[in-house]
Amino acid sequence: MGEFSGREPCPARILDDIGGAFSMGAVGGSIWHSVKGFRNSPKGWSNSFKGSLEAVKARGPVVGGNFAVWGALFASFDCSFAALRHKEDPWNSIMSGAATGAVLAARAGPKAAGKNALMGGVLLAAIEGLGIMITKMTAPPMPTADDFAAQGAQDPLAPPSASLFPSSGSSGGGGGMSDLFGVGAPGSENDPEFSLDSDFSPTDPGNSMLDPAPSEPKKK
Repeated sequence: MGEFSGREPCPARILDDIGGAFSMGAVGGSIWHSVKGFRNSPKGWSNSFKGSLEAVKARGPVVGGNFAVWGALFASFDCSFAALRHKEDPWNSIMSGAATGAVLAARAGPKAAGKNALMGGVLLAAIEGLGIMITKMTAPPMPTADDFAAQGAQDPLAPPSASLFPSSGSSGGGGGMSDLFGVGAPGSENDPEFSLDSDFSPTDPGNSMLDPAPSEPKKK
């Protein structure tokens, strides 16, 4: 189902989200803890840089692992809801965020799990709503009939004009679909490949285009 949502199909989506979440957490955690380690180190540039590097080595992978766990749970719930509901829509992400928050806080008790589930659902709802709003704001407007007329083009959604299909009984010669291509009807004076023989006579038995009816066998 991922071909309609712009994401990897399940279950490859789970591995993709795990890798993306770990990378995001590792990079973001490294930046955060490098600044924190730099400020908490003793005075001196060498001590500050050394403390910053030690903080990154100690806490960067941990933050990345926490993000990876969150991404694995979220993607697993997302694929499960998509398989159960047979559709890809923002409700899958909202329910997955709520379920992920509840599972991560399950050891703290039902109250904490419910609180984190509510926070996760609201956070994912805000993210999905923001994404839909940005998509609608950046999408180009649908061209109208006036836009097609200004460009000298025909509106593809407009009904076909009656002038495209002239009646065969109208004055000015034979009509029909053949007039669309500039070719007359078969047998007419405008047909470049077919013409009737001047000596043709429909009453002549030799010119009959129909085979004679087979004679019935004589009854004994």
